[in-house]
Amino acid sequence: MRIRLEVQGVIFDDAEREKKVLLLKKMDFSTNRYRWRLLKGGIKKGETDVEALQREILEETGLQNVEIDERVHSYQYVFKGVKHTVSCYLVKVDSKTPIKLQRSEVADYMWTTKEKAIKMLYWNNEKDVVKLLE
Repeated sequence: MRIRLEVQGVIFDDAEREKKVLLLKKMDFSTNRYRWRLLKGGIKKGETDVEALQREILEETGLQNVEIDERVHSYQYVFKGVKHTVSCYLVKVDSKTPIKLQRSEVADYMWTTKEKAIKMLYWNNEKDVVKLLE
């Protein structure tokens, strides 16, 4: 079975009294529907997790000034004969920074509270990662 290494970021801002989480509206190919998701992408050969996450954040959102914390979670799943191994990180940003979406992959974005993000996310693995945000 082929293995794909991926990184995922819970992008958040805690400048105000309540933390905000960035959700991205992306096509979910397992259901062929747009869903609110966390940022996630593949690790290219020779990249570290942090380098891959920085690249994915820049590509999908245009955000450059990010603080990537240590890995807080990981999970695996199989889709179309490929085993996906996902390493999850908390990523602090300034929510006032303009977002420049990669329209080929991301249809929309929103900043929301942790509680609303958990309700809006479809996949339990993503909900579990957001719950780690304190």
